[in-house]
Amino acid sequence: MKIVCGTDFSTRSGEAELVAAAIAKRLGTELELVHVIDMRRTALPTALPLMFEPVEEMLAARAKKLEQDYGIAVASVVLEGAAEERLADFALEAQARLLVVASLADREQGAFSVGSVAERLIQRSKVPVLVVRDANRIRAWLQGERSLRVMLGVDLGEASRAALHWVQDLRRIAPCDLKIVQMVWPALEHSRYGIPTPMFLEGIRPELLELLERDLRSWVGTVAGEGELSLSVEPGWGRSDSQLCLLAARDRPDLVVVGTHRKSSLARLWQGSVSRGVLHGTETNVACVPRVAAAESRTSIVQFRRVLIPTDFSELGNRAVAAGYGLLRSGGEAHLVHVRTVEDRELSLRELEARLRALIPEAAVALGIETRVHVIADHEASSGIVSLAERMAVDAICMSTHGRSGVSELVLGSQAHEVVRIADKPVLLIKPERA
Repeated sequence: MKIVCGTDFSTRSGEAELVAAAIAKRLGTELELVHVIDMRRTALPTALPLMFEPVEEMLAARAKKLEQDYGIAVASVVLEGAAEERLADFALEAQARLLVVASLADREQGAFSVGSVAERLIQRSKVPVLVVRDANRIRAWLQGERSLRVMLGVDLGEASRAALHWVQDLRRIAPCDLKIVQMVWPALEHSRYGIPTPMFLEGIRPELLELLERDLRSWVGTVAGEGELSLSVEPGWGRSDSQLCLLAARDRPDLVVVGTHRKSSLARLWQGSVSRGVLHGTETNVACVPRVAAAESRTSIVQFRRVLIPTDFSELGNRAVAAGYGLLRSGGEAHLVHVRTVEDRELSLRELEARLRALIPEAAVALGIETRVHVIADHEASSGIVSLAERMAVDAICMSTHGRSGVSELVLGSQAHEVVRIADKPVLLIKPERA
């Protein structure tokens, strides 16, 4: 797979060319130098044929010098159109492994154009984009003179997963000291995990921080490649991109990496873009990795290690127990939970826990499945169930539903329906048997 480098012949683009050539040499692959002529910036569109020849000669000369200096194959291509559009499309068609650019010159902005060519490029490209601002740091790393200090900003979503995979590829090339940072909004996390207030105006309560760090470690898993690794959960009350930029200014990494969801122009205007904000707000090198479906996610079988099974002790509620245990294999963990109601207020906590233990299937121990029981109180059963699922880091929730639909559901409500709506985990619903 090739390395593609976009250039506008500026000094900054020249530095990006050197980085791209050094990466191509290290990977043993071909480099494509691309220059895009945008005739919308000139009053003489008929001059396009006359412009191509001298530009092609100039680009070919730069390609030849890179070939001689780095001992790699370098091709050169001149295209016409909008720089971010043609570069993104060319890199995709070339099946490029990486698209390298500097902060390219801007073109005239239309009604919905925001920021520089580089900023628009990272939103359009389906190929990872490296925006070079300090070539010396990256070249020293590729030459084996030092480790590359990388800060990876994550939100535990698919785009962040793609960025993590990309960083692991970097660590396979040469050692990278990686710091993985998750920016969180304390108010949201207190609610999600069911942690009672008060909240700290600065920092995160220790019991909440412990849960957040646990889930971040679980999400990251084993990181391949060479170099040091550190994880950090940071509180933020504003935009996550602004907070990440402040951290980058403090820690001064050689490279900041973020995932990008490739939102439309209109969506970016309304919702903002973390990747664009980081690119705009940092002074170091930035890599933006587009959200992609990892190859293993299409082929691997999902295995549930921990399952939460709520019950109200009714015949229907208890039907979810057998199904929940059925999702687990040897070494799995079942969490039986009951949300206290007005009806069982007279029963003690010990009595309710005993009723939950009585529901444990006899075969569970023989199958190597561990059981934990929980009795909780919450103003809504659904919120209590979902918060407990987050605190216990379960992989799925299995619960019964009355199977109501239409008007009856609107009138009577459905805790199961609400769990499905607010849970960020798979939910298996067990419907009643038909008469």
